[in-house]
Amino acid sequence: MILDPQRVQDITRNKAKLITALAQLFLSELPDMIDSIELSFAQGDKKALSSAVHRLKSALGNFANSSYYQEVGALEQSALVLDAAQWQMDWLTAKEKLDTLIIELKQMAGL
Repeated sequence: MILDPQRVQDITRNKAKLITALAQLFLSELPDMIDSIELSFAQGDKKALSSAVHRLKSALGNFANSSYYQEVGALEQSALVLDAAQWQMDWLTAKEKLDTLIIELKQMAGL
């Protein structure tokens, strides 16, 4: 499980409407966050890539378990040194887990 349901419940005081609203906001912003990461990577812009990953990491702070949050944090840091092949493999792994988080979040929020 990538989602930290206890964290979500603590942040929202387990209010269903707030959980749904937070989930909807995150899900509506997520495609732009992913596009920014992938565009920055394609352009080879290390600073923009690190910033784009930071934006995602910040948003994940409300939902993700500690392990996944740290994994994305490592991506943010490694973007600055950009061993492109390794970074891309790590990103694809993290992106697969993000897909899992989306499913878990939608289930929790009743979406």
